[in-house]
Amino acid sequence: MRTFLTILLAAICVVGYSQKKPKINQALSALESGELSEAKAIIDAAIEHEKTKDDAKTWYYRGQIYAALDTANNEPGALEESLKAFDKALELDPEQKSITTFGTTGIENIDSKRQGYYAYYYNEAINRYNEEAFEAAAENFETAYYINPADTNAILNAAYAASSAGLDKKAEENFKKSYEAGVRDKSLFLQLYNYAVKEERFEDALAIMQQGKEAIPNDPDFAKYEISLLIELDRTEEAKSELLTAIENDPQNADLHFSLGVLKDELGDKKGAIESYDNAIAIDSEHYNSNFNKGVYIFNQANELIKERNALSYKEDKKIKELTAKIEVKLKDALPTWEKLYSLNSTDQTVLETLSYIYLSLKMNDKADKIQDELDAIKN
Repeated sequence: MRTFLTILLAAICVVGYSQKKPKINQALSALESGELSEAKAIIDAAIEHEKTKDDAKTWYYRGQIYAALDTANNEPGALEESLKAFDKALELDPEQKSITTFGTTGIENIDSKRQGYYAYYYNEAINRYNEEAFEAAAENFETAYYINPADTNAILNAAYAASSAGLDKKAEENFKKSYEAGVRDKSLFLQLYNYAVKEERFEDALAIMQQGKEAIPNDPDFAKYEISLLIELDRTEEAKSELLTAIENDPQNADLHFSLGVLKDELGDKKGAIESYDNAIAIDSEHYNSNFNKGVYIFNQANELIKERNALSYKEDKKIKELTAKIEVKLKDALPTWEKLYSLNSTDQTVLETLSYIYLSLKMNDKADKIQDELDAIKN
């Protein structure tokens, strides 16, 4: 009987010990001493104990301890537990009256601890970026944003770091998060546009450009890209309306006049297309695309006449002479434009081949030989 009572008393003592109120200050002391396992054991018990589970300090200390377990030990799930603990502490003490202290660095509370936690990951991200470890930089920037979603620089930097690492999907996702967080930089819209176009997601790209126009209404690039996408999607009437509005708002934009010319060309309005190319050239005499398209148009007119002449019988001498005269006029009309293109880009093979043909047809043999030498040098 005596033995039985001794065992019973021992059991009571064990139960009594297990229900002792955890001393949360000891958890903080263990944290400060670097004894993270001990700090964790105490604080884990504290959030379960009746007398400490509703104390804001319990959760405040837990947030700090789990932050240390994350940054020092990289313990799985510690980051999430830390932030949940800080949130719980604020729920229990919204004004942080029982939490706030004055330390050597100033006021210490949940706000300062979270900011320090955020700064740890942000600085890690910068260090990794400077080392060109871009994937690691992106991950650290993402974590910094997770801790402090009010700072959109972190998620935007995460996007650029992922882009530098060649992680297109991650970069696109982070650019989207940046937009959702309120970032309205032009570069963000262009990055998202490029990712969508690269995968031929033209409807997505169009939506992005329309968001860009809404965010930055007077930017001509957004209007230009939107029009190109509308053409790509065969929404030409809508594109034409958008272009005319864009030109009205920015009449000295040569690119917009060029785009209108391309649209007219696609709609079969060749005369209207040349007018738009001429408008672009009047604004910018060196506008390459407008000069090129105009040059192609005039040269093609000559080419159609050449085809007609080649189809004639040698007996139709009079008709051949008439067409030859018209061809010469068209080639002379085309020559200044192609010489202009040559002055702008003397290595464009199409320009060289066309110019060589015109010179030969007009019996400008010395010039034709020079262009042919340049063509041979490029091909070799």
